[in-house]
Amino acid sequence: MKKFLIILIALNFASCVPYKNIVYVQGKMDNQSTESIHYKVKKHDILFIDIKSGNEEIQKFFDINSNSTSNQVNQNTLYFKGYTVDEQGDIELPLLSKIHVAGKTFEEIKNLIKKRLLMTQFASLQDIFIKVKLAGVPYTILGEVKTPQSGVLYKVNPNLLDAIANAGDVTLTGDLRHVVIIRNENGKKIKKEMDLTKSSVVNSPYFYVRPNDLIYVQPLRQKTLGTGVTLSQTISTTITALSLVTTIILLSKLK
Repeated sequence: MKKFLIILIALNFASCVPYKNIVYVQGKMDNQSTESIHYKVKKHDILFIDIKSGNEEIQKFFDINSNSTSNQVNQNTLYFKGYTVDEQGDIELPLLSKIHVAGKTFEEIKNLIKKRLLMTQFASLQDIFIKVKLAGVPYTILGEVKTPQSGVLYKVNPNLLDAIANAGDVTLTGDLRHVVIIRNENGKKIKKEMDLTKSSVVNSPYFYVRPNDLIYVQPLRQKTLGTGVTLSQTISTTITALSLVTTIILLSKLK
């Protein structure tokens, strides 16, 4: 009987989640700048392209808000009026026809548009201002987070911590050491596991969220065991188990 109690107590305390397993990005951080991470546009991306001009007749062709009374651009506006990269890797702009953008950075796309504008309506670039970026980064996060969701990140180089923050953080039963990323690369599904407890995670290209990423936070084994994830829960579970064993022993002696 004593051996059974010892095993029971040991199992309950072994089920506690170690402190080191619930702390993000531990250790020294390398001096890496996110400015060096240049995203290259892929098929099916939706681009936000803003072209400003002093020529009102030309401006109206590029203004995605031309039919709106509000100056705010919401997610639905970007989805329906942004420029979607087709299967050939092209976008089609008013007055400029098709431009091949797949595999190019935002700066390269901006320069392509400038060249096309010079060939058509403009004699110089002094009269125009061009901005090119993703129309948000759509993603889905599931598993051990407080609010599983499909969302959109409006940020340059958003990362896994941004997506997790939007989902209300990882629960105490979430495994930070085995966060799964499923990404579409060149028509193939790629699966990667990320350890968010290590500072070196920021050096991985999979640390940065890309359009249509699926993020899955796996559960810890403690959840499947049904034991406590904090000390107080473990003590409570242990006491309950001991009370049950004691009751069984007392009842058996009464027979």
